[in-house]
Amino acid sequence: MSRDSQTSVVESWEVTPKIFIEYKVLKVFPKNRHFLITCHSPHAPPPITYILLGNGDIEVNKKIMKTNDPASFSINVTHKSRPDLLSYSCQVLLSSRTRITSEKVLIDWELWAKPVSQPETNFTLMNRGSGPRVEVICQVSSGSPPITYSLVGKDGYVYIQHKSLYGQPANFSFSLMKIPVWLQCQAENNVSVRSSGLILVPPGKLPQGPTLVLVGSLAYISAVTFGMLRCSPMRTN
Repeated sequence: MSRDSQTSVVESWEVTPKIFIEYKVLKVFPKNRHFLITCHSPHAPPPITYILLGNGDIEVNKKIMKTNDPASFSINVTHKSRPDLLSYSCQVLLSSRTRITSEKVLIDWELWAKPVSQPETNFTLMNRGSGPRVEVICQVSSGSPPITYSLVGKDGYVYIQHKSLYGQPANFSFSLMKIPVWLQCQAENNVSVRSSGLILVPPGKLPQGPTLVLVGSLAYISAVTFGMLRCSPMRTN
């Protein structure tokens, strides 16, 4: 590429910088959601005027940034909001005649009607000063909030229950029991209920069928199997 061509590319980039838009959920309430929309044009010369446009390119908000930092806009969306009104784009005002607009982003209307995916669960044996404990992390990759996580026995008995914030896993902790119990993590929202595979806590003889195996040292498992560890009720931290 010649020097003139390189100069032309640089000048073109400076005249029409790109603008990016993204959003995330800040808070989840029973009947509405609080979102943060971020607009950023990293190569636009400051001061930069950012305009948030709604459906029909209606101006929703405006911010002037004196640096190249992104501009953030907070919006509140209720259950009654029409899906066609959840479309937003960002615009940068470079001069009185020059404006650039980002692609449109559609806030996920299915956020209130999406079933939970199968929960991913991690069981870990811990031997701390307070005695042996089991730490459990349970999380789904998708699903409408709020999501309630439960630690459920094979007989359906609910040992622990936790309602997590949007996008956050459930963390359970309980003292190790002398008598083995089959446990699984269950995730539930207003649309569906899904469960992870069963795991034996503490490990012992496994029944037929696919299971998840909790790993521990042979000496530790032997001690548990012969009742050398005391049993205490489950409780959350």
